[in-house]
Amino acid sequence: MEESRTPGQGRGLAACWQGLIASLASAVLFVLAFPPLDLPETAYVFAVPLLLQALFGRTFKGEGWVIFIGGWLAWLGLVFWLRNVTDHLSGPLTGVLGWTAALGLSGILAIFWWSWFMAAMWGLRMAASRGLVGRLGALLALAAFWIVLEWLRGTIFTGFPWLPLAASQWQRPLVLQVASLTGAGGVSFVLIAFNLGLSQYLHNLWVNRKGRWWERLSPEFYLALAILFGAIGFGLNSSGAGRQGEIDGPRMAYVQPKVSAFEKWNSEGRAEMLELLEDLSTYAGYLGAELILWPESPTPYPVKGNAWMENWVGALSRATGIPMLIGNLALERTDDPDVFRLYNAVFTVDPEAGVDTQNFYAKRHLVPFGEYVPLADWIPFARTVVPVPYDLLPGASEEPLVFSQQDGRFGEIGGLICYEDIFAGLARKNVLAGADWHYVATNNAWFGEEAAAWQHAAHSVLRAVETRRPVVRCGNSGWSGWIDEFGHIRHVMTDDRGSIYFQGVEAFDFKRNRWWAGRQSLYVALGDWFAAFCVFLVGMGALSVHFAPRRRIPLPGAKRFSGRL
Repeated sequence: MEESRTPGQGRGLAACWQGLIASLASAVLFVLAFPPLDLPETAYVFAVPLLLQALFGRTFKGEGWVIFIGGWLAWLGLVFWLRNVTDHLSGPLTGVLGWTAALGLSGILAIFWWSWFMAAMWGLRMAASRGLVGRLGALLALAAFWIVLEWLRGTIFTGFPWLPLAASQWQRPLVLQVASLTGAGGVSFVLIAFNLGLSQYLHNLWVNRKGRWWERLSPEFYLALAILFGAIGFGLNSSGAGRQGEIDGPRMAYVQPKVSAFEKWNSEGRAEMLELLEDLSTYAGYLGAELILWPESPTPYPVKGNAWMENWVGALSRATGIPMLIGNLALERTDDPDVFRLYNAVFTVDPEAGVDTQNFYAKRHLVPFGEYVPLADWIPFARTVVPVPYDLLPGASEEPLVFSQQDGRFGEIGGLICYEDIFAGLARKNVLAGADWHYVATNNAWFGEEAAAWQHAAHSVLRAVETRRPVVRCGNSGWSGWIDEFGHIRHVMTDDRGSIYFQGVEAFDFKRNRWWAGRQSLYVALGDWFAAFCVFLVGMGALSVHFAPRRRIPLPGAKRFSGRL
């Protein structure tokens, strides 16, 4: 016997399937925009399927869940590499913990995705029945709301601003230049505004396909185009500063030892690890290096707090005759022999003076559950589930590192360790403290040879443009390279296969832009002013939608929408 179904039920089921397809399409386009797939043009259209669903489709039961699932799958596709974080550990739950981390983090990130698309569903359906001011206000408010959510994601619960929409354009320097004014949020604003304008244009084009030509015009789309062309125009104008000439810096060499996370701490691997570092650093001298770069903590012992390790590193610099800039650990002892302070740090090493153990950079923003366990004193089993034996302490200073025995070509160096380069505020403080360039010492070997290192590097491009300071990165196994003040990737270390994941050493000639030397970008001077402005835009846009007069137009979405989701 066939199951009967009312017409209303049939339409609801069709709307559900349409919503699911739209949600999955937006998720796929979102993933394609970011590394390693690197199809940045999809960032201009990723939201269009769901936004058209809002304008054309009916609301249906479970619409919010469909959007949330799409966001969860999108973020899972981007942070899928996180499941590898426990591969270096032993124990019955390590595999489960890796997958739990990937699924849990992508679920949290999906909340922000859901929040924006639900707001967009409501805002576009309301604005469809309003006049021009209401519709333009809705576009600006929704674009601004995306920026507010990105800012919140980078702030609450210690912050995780991984892959803002702007990061999709890391290989498109022209549109990135606006970040020097607004921070990365300005680039995200341009992209999401274009998604909104294009969606409203396609909707208007279809609804009025049989009408007069002027009825098919879309002011929302023209506003989005104006925002995009304004950003591109600023990018073209900004590039003029690059013609002011460059200041020659030292010839640098990255050292990529490519060791697994715990290999250096195994008794069998310690001597081999040190021999490898010595060989690679010595070879850097043959390449003409004037400064040797080491990644995050490659030695088996702290260079501060272990006299033997300190002397070994100092002797290596003395033997090569080359200064070094190294990631390492700093162990400071207290009066209690059982109590010590441990920092993740960056040190300068001089061929004559050795390791400067007094003036080092200590990591300011630690990785929760990686470098410390939140609430470990309150949750008795926390350290049993999360295998972090002891907590590192955060540093409190952004003072730049200086090689006292070198000429001005070395400049003053702002330190960033591990994922600190995803936090724009830390790089900004470096410049306010006098940094001429940023040095990122990192180790992405925890996450395998997938997308993590590429995605991580995209943030360094944003930091370079925002602060108008070059960024030099050295990874344990990649991504090692340098980025100039305009976001151009001037050098990246790859092997014959084009892979960043390998063991080796490579030298490059470092330069700084003469125009920006000693100058501050607007973002450095004012900080997150654009995020605050977006809060204002959200409020004003919401008011314009609410109070704008209604209009009688043949918009399917507007006829059926009552103002409730």
